[in-house]
Amino acid sequence: MINFSRLWIWKYIRDKLPWYYEVAINRKPAKYLIAARIPVNEKLTELSESELWREFDRTLNDFLELWRRVRNNEVDIKGMPKASPSLLDLIAEITKRMIKHCEFCEWRCRVDRTSGRRLGVCMLDSTSRVSTYFHHLGEELPLRGVMGSGTIFFTSCNLRCAFCQNADISRDRFNGVVMNPRQIASTAIILRLEGVHNINWVGGEPTPHLHNVAEAIRLIARDGIKVLDELSDEEYDAVLSVKADFIPYNFSRNWAFYGNDLNVPMLWNSNFYMTVNATKLLRVLMDIWLGLLLQRAKLTN
Repeated sequence: MINFSRLWIWKYIRDKLPWYYEVAINRKPAKYLIAARIPVNEKLTELSESELWREFDRTLNDFLELWRRVRNNEVDIKGMPKASPSLLDLIAEITKRMIKHCEFCEWRCRVDRTSGRRLGVCMLDSTSRVSTYFHHLGEELPLRGVMGSGTIFFTSCNLRCAFCQNADISRDRFNGVVMNPRQIASTAIILRLEGVHNINWVGGEPTPHLHNVAEAIRLIARDGIKVLDELSDEEYDAVLSVKADFIPYNFSRNWAFYGNDLNVPMLWNSNFYMTVNATKLLRVLMDIWLGLLLQRAKLTN
């Protein structure tokens, strides 16, 4: 991470992206690790969806306060135990409820994507397909750095733009391989251990996959690199089958940890055609945003 911190670009924009920079070099914990320290109601599965949202609104203030204290060097979460259940568990539970009347994006099609009988406007049921994942060296310099941005390309999209540069992914929902949240988490872990500076959730469009992204991040926070050990041989083979790097990368713990926690800034690379409720959840999970300039300016405040 030394070469990343020495990039000439930081002389000009480090004060614009202070949080992302600090997390990328493991000087600060990613927001998901902070959320993992926020306790919530122990009976999540017994609460109604509206009750879950009230619990989220209540605990969001706790999260924002702890995040403020971490930013200001008033507290170090290395000495704080993880909560069980935590705010990450709450977010994962909310997304599981939402997808049964899906309102992740502004189409608000309200399809039960878990039933198998109908697809959302995004052409998806509840499963996620990953087309490829790799060290992306074509992103903006602060994102690609020297080791690349860890892009995870999901299949399908909630828009049908005629000019889409990834049309083979966004319009072919059968592109790639089906991955469960543990496999998705594994792709992120592999990339970070190989030295990427962020995990770049993209597509297609990542918004229809919010439920599986939220669960994958929860697993990363809870289990770290142990996630890899819990994959079956078949699951691991599927994960490796869509890794699209042209050169091999070595693993190193030095690139990946804040204390004992696997640490990586999360980047939401999106068309931002998503609902306010989806954005509220992502506010806790994401450290940096890549999308429309107007939206990005609002969300980084």
